[in-house]
Amino acid sequence: MALLGAASCSPLVRPARFASARDRVTDVSLRGPFDGQVVDETTAEPIQGATVVGVWSYDEGDGLVGPAGSEVIEVKTDQAGRYRIPQAPLRKRGAHMRLVSFQMVVYKRGYVGYRSDRQLDGTPRTDFTLRHNRVQLRKWRDTDSHAQHLLFLAAPAGVTSLATWEREAANVDLYRELGGQAAGAGPQEESQQVEPTLQLLDARNLLRPEDVRRRTGYTEAFEVKELGDLVRTHFYHGVHLEAVGREESWDVAYRVWKDPPGGLQPVVETFEATLPGVAVTGEITPETWVFDADDVRAVGFLDRDRNVGVLLTCGAMQCVDIETAIILTSFLAENLDELELVDAPEAPAPPKGAGR
Repeated sequence: MALLGAASCSPLVRPARFASARDRVTDVSLRGPFDGQVVDETTAEPIQGATVVGVWSYDEGDGLVGPAGSEVIEVKTDQAGRYRIPQAPLRKRGAHMRLVSFQMVVYKRGYVGYRSDRQLDGTPRTDFTLRHNRVQLRKWRDTDSHAQHLLFLAAPAGVTSLATWEREAANVDLYRELGGQAAGAGPQEESQQVEPTLQLLDARNLLRPEDVRRRTGYTEAFEVKELGDLVRTHFYHGVHLEAVGREESWDVAYRVWKDPPGGLQPVVETFEATLPGVAVTGEITPETWVFDADDVRAVGFLDRDRNVGVLLTCGAMQCVDIETAIILTSFLAENLDELELVDAPEAPAPPKGAGR
């Protein structure tokens, strides 16, 4: 009886959804194991030391379905470029717990990264397999964009740490996109050259602390901070309204994407990953996602006319019901015209004589 009880709390494993699984009738499970080889796309030589991260995502609920966390395993390729990710630990337990997806990310500095679900240009990947998977990494080109690469990776923590060095390079790429290389101009004297300033999206005026207080009745102070999960760019800004001296359940945060270079589809994928199982409604715009759980409320929407995506999350103590979160998100939607580009803070000037 004890064994039966333990088994009943094990998560339900949904069928694998990646395209290659449709042609297989055996040995296909989201649990894994997963194995394969990472090679250079041009030379077919194995790539040793590439980081391979497997992420299993869970949801739970009966009727109201919400995200229930994830499990991550990170491995390195051996001298032959081979990797093996063991079966999912399945440490998540609950009568209504489900293993709903698996994603694999491969990263090696000097190469374009790999995702098991889609390619760099945003098109779905159709060649991923659980066993004997072949990952072909293309060497980095000078014409590639680090900004686009980081957006594409949307990486788990292990890869994010490895790719930290790319943030500065991504800012340089964005600087160039904004005209930082003076296209069409002939050689000029150094004293006459005017370099454009890198600009960043500013979404701070879309929802201010006083707007939250007016709706929720909260009387204490907020500190307006940057959300650090994604790099701030000319097309993305994350704002954190942190309730001073309170737990996270009193906080409000929102993320805004404006004219992202990869289009709005990656934003939709972010919504679907953050709010799995949530059906699209028309609460704010015709494309709105609404999620209600015991500890957090979340509302995301797309404004196709403005080419904007917004995701608001609100702690359950600040947003006591989902209607409050929807109203706060409506404030965001009404204030989209307040979005603007601002000059990035200047880096400190190097000491005189440095580098001589």
